Amino acid sequence: MRTHNIQEISATGKVPWRLFLLLFMFATVGQLSVDLYLPSLPAISHAFKASHSTVQLTIAVFLLGLGISQLFYGPWSDAVGRKRPLLTGVGLTVLGGMVCCVAPNIHVLIAGRLLQGIGAGVCNSVGRSLLRDLVSGHYLSRLAGQMGMASSFMVAVAPTIGGYIQHYTSWRVSFVVMFVYAATVLVMLWYALPETHQNPDPSAIRFKGLVHNYGQLLKSPAFIGNAFCGSIAYSGIIAYITAAPFLLQSTLHVSPVQFGWLALLNAIGIFSSGWINNHCVLRYGIPKMLFAGVSGMILGAAMMLIIGCFGVLNITVIVLPMALFCMGAGLTFQNASAGALESFGHIAGSAGAIYGALQISSGALVSGFIALLHEKTQLPLAATQVSIALLALIAWKVAQRTQKSAK
Repeated sequence: MRTHNIQEISATGKVPWRLFLLLFMFATVGQLSVDLYLPSLPAISHAFKASHSTVQLTIAVFLLGLGISQLFYGPWSDAVGRKRPLLTGVGLTVLGGMVCCVAPNIHVLIAGRLLQGIGAGVCNSVGRSLLRDLVSGHYLSRLAGQMGMASSFMVAVAPTIGGYIQHYTSWRVSFVVMFVYAATVLVMLWYALPETHQNPDPSAIRFKGLVHNYGQLLKSPAFIGNAFCGSIAYSGIIAYITAAPFLLQSTLHVSPVQFGWLALLNAIGIFSSGWINNHCVLRYGIPKMLFAGVSGMILGAAMMLIIGCFGVLNITVIVLPMALFCMGAGLTFQNASAGALESFGHIAGSAGAIYGALQISSGALVSGFIALLHEKTQLPLAATQVSIALLALIAWKVAQRTQKSAK
């Protein structure tokens, strides 16, 4: 792809379908690595004779590596371009997948998951920056919504496929699939990815450059407010996927296949948020769509908590409120991402790194917290999500107040 093609995309907001497919493929490496093996968590616990909490740490450490590594990938991509960091990160993901495939015990599996996360971090931070290279403003929010709709396909099919894999084979096959998918993406990136960052700045990775860029971002209340809003929304979804495999399978005796199909409802919520955002953001603007998302999160979490307080525990009262929460969370982090990066196109890599690190690290912290609760009902999860939704509302108010005063 030549420079004038990139300029044409920026002007029209239209991304060619081949490039969109490539964006989707590497953007979903991390999503697949989280969702595919969820139906296998109880089986992994049984195979390694490990506690539920220990097995749930395979999610938390993956997210920890995913979040922290973005602080490095983002500035590196500002300094040398997007392609080289992407190839390096996806390569590490492939290596981590190999370790997980042959892990002889839970400790090696956790180490492999950490390496997978460190590699996959490049897809989040540099992928987000790459979108900003192509489009901006409402076009950026719309493209993020379109990517969200496409990614929701992975959210839908990964647990469903993982459920059938666990039912007919074993948990190791899920990691083989992750390995093959990441290796395929690596080859596609090598041969088909254009360099979208036309003005790399070598000083971005130097210490003074890092301090200056990160300081500029951390001093911006609008950036921090939007970033925390999106991060908190993401952590609510992570709280659910950490608790749900054991809550639904061990407590409510749902089979791995049934668990995979139930995940479709959450995917429908995220998919619908992308569709709504794609059709409404140009008309109503990012702030109003962001508030709609936060409101949906509050409503879904409150429904789960209130019903749980009456002692009702079944599949419906967990999955349906969560689908509404996912719809709100999808709207939230799509628009929060666009709002956070809007004014920082010149350091989009660093901005994407900070945003991604906050988002994923908050997910890791919440995942670790949920793992410690040993939940037998939906109440711990529901109370956590209500708190998360209210914090997102506060972050939204901070971002809007500072943006209004700036005008």
